[in-house]
Amino acid sequence: MLLLILGLLCVCFAIGYAVNFFLLKRKNELIFSKKLFYPFLIIGLFFSIMSLPLTAGNAPKAQADPSSEQLLKDQKELSSDISRIKADKESLISSLEDAEKEKEKLEKKLETITSEKETVKQQEKTIQSLEEKIDKLTSSNKTLKQKIKNSSSDTKSSTVQRSAPKDEGKSTGGHESQKETKKESAACNIKGSVNGIYHTPSSRYYSRTKNITKMFCSVEEAERAGYRAPKQ
Repeated sequence: MLLLILGLLCVCFAIGYAVNFFLLKRKNELIFSKKLFYPFLIIGLFFSIMSLPLTAGNAPKAQADPSSEQLLKDQKELSSDISRIKADKESLISSLEDAEKEKEKLEKKLETITSEKETVKQQEKTIQSLEEKIDKLTSSNKTLKQKIKNSSSDTKSSTVQRSAPKDEGKSTGGHESQKETKKESAACNIKGSVNGIYHTPSSRYYSRTKNITKMFCSVEEAERAGYRAPKQ
């Protein structure tokens, strides 16, 4: 822009000098100075020509100002979008961390449930083992009861055999022996039950007592054997 102004000034000076010379030539009879006219004219034209590209370059720049404003606006919007994306990213990271924590909690809960499940299985095995033991004990108890019952039957048989006469074809002495045996058999009528209780013929449970393990001839004998009287 400055070169254009200088060029125009030089050209104007050269033209003014020439016009002034030709108008005042007759009055003053001055000599036209080519050394003054041509250098200013050439310099002015040169500066003017040199300033044209710069002037043409400034015109698009001036026209590009609205575009620059649009670019600034777009840049601000882009910065705003970047800030929003960063905020969304931070929110997603926070959500991801929360999800990881929740995942860890669920994994721990799953481990606890698995451990409890194993404990329940172990308890079920223990219960099953105890049930098998109970079944075995029940079976053993039944077997023992049967043995006791058989033993009671054998005891009855042996008692009857001991109380029965040993020789029916003997003489009068044999009859007397039979009488003594019957008396002895009649005296040995105290029942010893499985429960460790003895029942005399006068006891209310005497006739109901079936599980007999031993017969006694006296209360003292039963008590010495560890049997006790029934509760009244």
